[in-house]
Amino acid sequence: MKISPLSPIGIFDSGIGGLLIAKEIKIQMPNEDLIYFGDTRNMPYGEKSKEFIIENSMKIASFLYKKKCKALVIACNSITSNALDILCKTFHRKILIFNVIDPIVKHKILLSSKRIGIIATPATIRSNFYTKEIKKYYHHLDIVQISTSLLAPMIEKGFKIKKNIINNYLNRLKSIDTLLLACTHYLFLKQEIDNFYHGKVRLIDIQKIVVQEIKKTLNDDKLLCNHPTWNRKFPIFYTSSLIPTFFEKQVRILFGKKVFIKTHVFNFS
Repeated sequence: MKISPLSPIGIFDSGIGGLLIAKEIKIQMPNEDLIYFGDTRNMPYGEKSKEFIIENSMKIASFLYKKKCKALVIACNSITSNALDILCKTFHRKILIFNVIDPIVKHKILLSSKRIGIIATPATIRSNFYTKEIKKYYHHLDIVQISTSLLAPMIEKGFKIKKNIINNYLNRLKSIDTLLLACTHYLFLKQEIDNFYHGKVRLIDIQKIVVQEIKKTLNDDKLLCNHPTWNRKFPIFYTSSLIPTFFEKQVRILFGKKVFIKTHVFNFS
């Protein structure tokens, strides 16, 4: 499959979490065409088995590959921590693959940390992916990770999360200097979490770090679209169920009215 700087970037997540990664891509790389897939039918991935996550993420990645994307962005920590190896092996040398974990654990921002807290889905915590990856680069770091299983499903549905739910989780992570929101859905709660810590705990700016890495690699590989094109397309957003109201609302808040929102149903098991 021939790809070029004009080929789109494919982004996928279990739902709305990856929309903030997609938005940052449009901010840093405004000339890029985007195709987004949110597996809203099977959300939350954080409650699913490793086998389920691998099978479904493979179907979505194959779908985006057939759309002639030049890159795949796995904008989901649960998918990255459970299916990254398989995805990389399957699409090796066919398409660039990016994820939301590697750029963070390799970033120098962690050098000045001593005790880092990680909040994530059960699937991400169970994989122990973050601890193994961080320890490769930063032996000095003390890592405390907790599963925050209630948050992603509530964020996905647009529920207002009560302050005491957030506080009950974060009270277990008081003696930290840095916090990693290891689920892209949690980025929607960044302000509330920052308020809890009164700005005294550093929240890693995941979107910017991840997208900087994507932009650098595309540029190095001469695949970055540097100039506007006359036939530029509107971003396309797919869901795997009837388009959820809150999903559509967030897409239009973040990307405006000039978007296509479609449903694509796989034969999921």
